[in-house]
Amino acid sequence: MHLVKNKTIPISFLLLSLYSVILVYSASFQTALVRYEVSAHYFALRQFLFFMFGFFLLFVVSHLNEQIIVNGKAIKWMYGVSFFMLLAVLFLGVTTNSAQRWLNIFGFMFQPTEVIKLLVILFTATYFTYFGKQIEKSDRPLFLYLFLLLLLVGLIILQPDLGTAGIVFIAALSQLIASGLSLRRIFKVILFLVGVFLVAFLLVYLVHPDFFSSTKMARFSYLDPFNKANLNASYQLRNGYYAIGSGGFWGSGFGSGIQKLGYLPEAHTDFIMTVISEELGAFGLFLYLSLIFILIKQAFKVIFFSSSTFDNLVAVGVVSWISIQIFFNLGGVSGIIPLTGVPLPFMSYGGSSILALGCGLGFVRAGERRMKKQNGEGESYAIQKKN
Repeated sequence: MHLVKNKTIPISFLLLSLYSVILVYSASFQTALVRYEVSAHYFALRQFLFFMFGFFLLFVVSHLNEQIIVNGKAIKWMYGVSFFMLLAVLFLGVTTNSAQRWLNIFGFMFQPTEVIKLLVILFTATYFTYFGKQIEKSDRPLFLYLFLLLLLVGLIILQPDLGTAGIVFIAALSQLIASGLSLRRIFKVILFLVGVFLVAFLLVYLVHPDFFSSTKMARFSYLDPFNKANLNASYQLRNGYYAIGSGGFWGSGFGSGIQKLGYLPEAHTDFIMTVISEELGAFGLFLYLSLIFILIKQAFKVIFFSSSTFDNLVAVGVVSWISIQIFFNLGGVSGIIPLTGVPLPFMSYGGSSILALGCGLGFVRAGERRMKKQNGEGESYAIQKKN
């Protein structure tokens, strides 16, 4: 038996961090110099620091004991923190681009919804682990969970942040389906949710009609971005098209992109995929997706082979979170779906997202460690060779 040390998750995280810092520098140096009048390395250096702290959190979280999270007090704590952070955003949040999503904490801009994605995943995994037997016997704790989840999703929608609301809801629903509920109960849940959303849509339309204002509806300009009536609303999307289209397979070369030079206002954040496509081409995007695939593959090992319900559900939640967010970002930038304003995981500039993702991978890594320990493999995968 040959033992091979498996450090796939931390190594992949470090490779993504290197890739991100390089691309953020290329996408942001003009913005840093001209718009913010700071050093050309300003955003890249901060991104490097975010990743280093994120890697530290990944390491710390990967050594946490499951019992610290799977208990009644932790369930209340995780939900309470999520609820009050969202209330703080609604009453004290900073508004940018017609959305109130940020908190200014001693000069540091913090986006609570990035942390709430992780907290909801942990809350869901803990809830279905801790109350598993009660949920098997009765629908009452199941529908209580749905009420608590929808309350958080509703608060996120009020910011408004439909992209994050969709990520949180779909990730939690994926965990619910993976928890072992029968098809009959899953169907009952789906009918309940459809009814809730129809009622909610009607109430929002009647009570808060400005939610459907021209500013909010401008996100649908992706359907016809070159129409004269949509030129202002689709400005960033059209310039993103130019960047993607000019990159080809290999790209124009690192640092030589044109659209980031004032044509794409958010080149280093939500639209960093266009910089990758223009400068590194389809190959650069393929490289990013390959690294993501490696992370997801490791999480699937926990999903299929771990005997821990908590670790299984956390891995399902993290995979859903990353996958859905990538789809929302790439789909919006390429014009497949409306723009949602969510960052590209592990690539877009932003500390809140990177730290939350680092913690999320830390929990997956912790599940991986426990899985190996249960199988008597310590820190290694066992590779058996037949003679």
